[in-house]
Amino acid sequence: MNSVRILIADDHEVVRRGVRSLLTSRKEWDVCGEAVDGRDAVKKAKELKPDVVVLDISMPDLNGFEAARLIHKEVPQSKILILSQHNVSEMLQTALDAGARGYVSKSEVSRDLLPAVEAIIHNRSPFISQTGNNGDGISANAYSALSENTTGIAAQPGELELLAERNHLRELFMQLPAAIGIMSGPEQRWSFVNPAYVRAVGRKSDKDLLGKTVRESLPELKDQGFFDLLDQVYRSGVPFVGTEMKVKLDRVASGLPEEAFFNFIYQPVRNAAGAVEAIFVHAVEVTDHVLARRTMEKNENRFRLAQVAAQIGTWEWDPDGKNTSLSSELHHMFGTEASDPDHVQTWKSRVLAEDMAKVQAAIQESLKTGSMEFEYRYQDPQRGLRWFYCKGCRFTEGDTRLFGVVLDITERKQIAEALRNAHEELEARVQQRTAELQRRTEEVSAQADLLNLANDAIFVRTLDDKITYWNQGAERLYGWSRAEVLQKTPHQILRTEFPQPFEEIKAQLLRDGQWQGELTHSKRDGSRITVASRWSMWWSPEGKPLGFLEVNSDITERKRAEEGLRTISGRLLQMQDDERRRIARELHDSAGQTLVALDMNLASIQREAKQLSPQALKTCSESLDLVKELSRELRTISHLLHPPLLDEAGLPSAVRWYVEGFAERSKIRVNLDLDANLGRLSSECETAIFRIVQESLTNIHRHSGSPTASINISRTRREVRLGVHDQGKGISGSMKRGVGIQGMHERVRQLGGRLQINSGKGGTSVVAILPTESASGDSFASAVERVS
Repeated sequence: MNSVRILIADDHEVVRRGVRSLLTSRKEWDVCGEAVDGRDAVKKAKELKPDVVVLDISMPDLNGFEAARLIHKEVPQSKILILSQHNVSEMLQTALDAGARGYVSKSEVSRDLLPAVEAIIHNRSPFISQTGNNGDGISANAYSALSENTTGIAAQPGELELLAERNHLRELFMQLPAAIGIMSGPEQRWSFVNPAYVRAVGRKSDKDLLGKTVRESLPELKDQGFFDLLDQVYRSGVPFVGTEMKVKLDRVASGLPEEAFFNFIYQPVRNAAGAVEAIFVHAVEVTDHVLARRTMEKNENRFRLAQVAAQIGTWEWDPDGKNTSLSSELHHMFGTEASDPDHVQTWKSRVLAEDMAKVQAAIQESLKTGSMEFEYRYQDPQRGLRWFYCKGCRFTEGDTRLFGVVLDITERKQIAEALRNAHEELEARVQQRTAELQRRTEEVSAQADLLNLANDAIFVRTLDDKITYWNQGAERLYGWSRAEVLQKTPHQILRTEFPQPFEEIKAQLLRDGQWQGELTHSKRDGSRITVASRWSMWWSPEGKPLGFLEVNSDITERKRAEEGLRTISGRLLQMQDDERRRIARELHDSAGQTLVALDMNLASIQREAKQLSPQALKTCSESLDLVKELSRELRTISHLLHPPLLDEAGLPSAVRWYVEGFAERSKIRVNLDLDANLGRLSSECETAIFRIVQESLTNIHRHSGSPTASINISRTRREVRLGVHDQGKGISGSMKRGVGIQGMHERVRQLGGRLQINSGKGGTSVVAILPTESASGDSFASAVERVS
C-alpha cells in the first residue's frame, strides 16, 4: 500500500512540529512538506500534490479559508483538513464551504487529528471536532481574568519553546514606545535597555549603557536623588512610582532639551527565592505635556490679572444643581468670601430693594431665554453704593448652566449722572422743545455707549435690509468702520451663510419677535468666522415693525476646539480598537499556540501509558484537562478583546456569537433579527456596529432591569440600520452623558451616521443609522482576485 502524503501549513513552527510528531506516529503516513503561511501552502500544494493538506486559519498574507478555496480549485485531488484555535459553529460552515473535508479544534488536536485524517483518507463524512464545553460560551472564570491579576496554570515547555517565548518578549520590549530598562544586582548594572530608553537619556547606542552601572552610565543624575531611590527600592523591595519628575540629562548632543519630565516606575524583580535581584524601569517622557500645562496656567493667570485691572468678574450658575460659582475678582467686587457658604444671601441683602424685583425678573426670564442682561445698584459696606452691569448666557444649546460677567460701571454712571445734571442746568435756559430734544439725544447717547461697551458685534437693519447702526464691537470683529457700512445691506459686507432660508428667519421674527442661531460671516481681511447670532424685532411705539437688532458673538475658536475634540475622540476610539485587536492577536499567536503545543506533547506522553506509573498517568491526564481549560479561557479573553469572527466571518457571525454568550451569562432573553442580505461591511462599520451592540446589551444588563431585549440589523441601498430595544426602566440623565454612550455617538459620527436614543418608562430604544458608502465592504470574489 502506498504511503499517505501530507502537507502541514501553520505560521507557528512549534505547532507544525507538534502536528508532525502526531502524524508520523503512523508509519504508513509521510509528511511531504511544511508551509509557513497561506500563499506558501497554495504554492507547495501545487508542487507536491499531497493527499491531505492540514491548514491553520489565522495565517499572515493569506488566511486558511482563502488558501483552502484556491487549493480546492487548483489541486482538487488534495483533501483539506482545517486545524484552528477557533471552534465556533460559523467557522465550521465557512470551512466546509471553502472545500474542507474536516475541521479539528487545536484544543482537541491530540484526540481528533489522527481520526480526522483517517476519515478524510477513506472518504467518510466530514470530520468535525466535538469540544468539551458548550460552544464558545464565556465562563465566569474567564470574565474574572479580565478584571483580576489571576495566575495561569504553571507549565514547563521545552527549552526551544522557552527560548522562543523569551525572544518574543524581548522583541516586544524592543518595539515599545516607552523607555524600558533592567538593572541587575545591588550595583544596578544595566542588563537590558530598549531603543526608546537610549533615546530618552540622550545616548547614541545601548553600548553606552549595557554592562555599566547606572552611576557610571548616567553620572549627571548625581545629587538629583535618583540613585538613593534606586538603592531604597533594591533594599526594601517596594516599588517606586514617580509622576512628572524633573530630570536633568546630558542629551544636548542628541537635540533634546537638557531638562525633562518623566512618569516612571522602579519595579523590583525577585528571584525564585523571593530575593530582589534586579530593578525593572518603565519611563514615559511627559515634558511637552508639563510645559504646555504650565503655559496654560500662566495664560490663565494673565487673564485673571486682566480681569482685576478691568474690574470684571465672572460667574457660573447651575439652576438644576442650585450651584453658583464666582471668580475671586467677583468675590472682591461684591465684598464676599468664597469660603462663606451664605455668600449668595449676603449678596442679596446688599442689592438695593428698589432693584431686587428687576434682578429677580431678569434671572427668572433667563431660565426661558438662556440669556440675561441688566444693571443694578449694590450697597458695599466698605466702598458705598456701586453700579454693576451683568450679562450672561447658556454654555451650549440644551445646557441649563449659564455663565457670564459682571462689570463695575460705577464711574461711568457717576460721569453720566454729572452730564445729566449739566444738561438739566442747560435745559433751564433754553426753550422746552430744545430741552426735550437734548434729553432724547442724551438717552440715545447713553444707550449707544452701553452697546459700545459690549464685546459683541451689534447692528440694526431695517425691513428693507439696510444697516442703520453699527457699534464698536462690530468694528472690532469685522474690521469695517461704521461709515463704511451704513445704508449698505449686511450681505454686501458679510457674505452671510444662513442655516435656513432668510425668509423663514424673517417670518419667525415677525411671529415670535426673536431668532437665534449660528451664522458664517466674512471679515474685511477675507477670513470666514462663525458667530452665535441673536436677533430681536424692532417695533415702533405704535407696534409697527421697523427692523431687526442683531447681536453676534465670535465662536470660531470654540467651534474649532469642538471639531478638534471630535477628531481626537475618533482617533482614541480607533487606537482602542487597534489595541484590542493587537492584544487579542498576541494572545492567539503566543500563549494560545504554546498551549496547543503543550497539549500535543502531553497527549504524546499519555499514549505511552504502559511505560508510566498510575500516579504519573493520572497527573498527565489532569494536566491535559488543565491545559484545555486554560486554552478555553485564553480563547474567551481573546474573543472578548476582539472577536476573530468580526474579521474572518463578518458581522452577522460575530453578533450572533456575542448575543448567545450574553444571553447565557445574563439570563436575559435576546431576540436577534439579522437581514439575510446584510453581507460583509467595511471593517470600520462592522466594528462600530458590534461595539454599539456590546455597549447597549451591557447597559441593559447593568441598569435597565429588563428581562428581554431585541436587536435588529438591516441594510438597504442607502443605509445600514441597527436597533436595540428593551422593556426596562429607562436611562437616567447622568447615564446619557456617560463615557459609553458618548463613545457610541462618536463611532457613529465618525462614519457620517446618526444615533438616536429614546428612553422612558416603557424601556429604551437605541437606533444607529449609517450611510451605505461608509458601510461598503469587499465581496469574497474581490478579495480572492487580489491575492491570486
